[in-house]
Amino acid sequence: MAAFTGSLIPLLAQAMHLQGQPLADPDYYAAAAQITAHLGAIVEPPARHLGIRGLQDLFREHADRLSHWVPDRRVPPDNNRCERELRPTVIARKVSFGSQSEAGAQTREVLMSVLHTLRKRRADAPAHLKWVLDRLAIEPKRDPFALLFLNDTS
Repeated sequence: MAAFTGSLIPLLAQAMHLQGQPLADPDYYAAAAQITAHLGAIVEPPARHLGIRGLQDLFREHADRLSHWVPDRRVPPDNNRCERELRPTVIARKVSFGSQSEAGAQTREVLMSVLHTLRKRRADAPAHLKWVLDRLAIEPKRDPFALLFLNDTS
């Protein structure tokens, strides 16, 4: 187990630090490909330890999801930004003792997803959300997705 993690952890750290390196594109992509090849070599032979085998399976079965950063250096190899953006929502949920029902939890998930997306797309997300809700009150058959995200302001 120590040999597996001792090989895997430094490669993952290299992947996370690669984006910040002042490399020309060809050098970056060559290094990214090399890291990915080394990761593949580590996870390919099935381990005897079931925990390690489960981790290897994760890497093998979701290789396409785990390597979006390789062909496009603008994509970070980690999800730290996502984790930081979710933190206030998670803290608010814990402080308020969560939702009292499954429907309440789903409503919170949808609303938070919409609000976070709007914050990335609109200068004044709360004002746009209010505008959408006002529009839907007048025209309930309108497509909320189009109003929220497709610049459908007619």
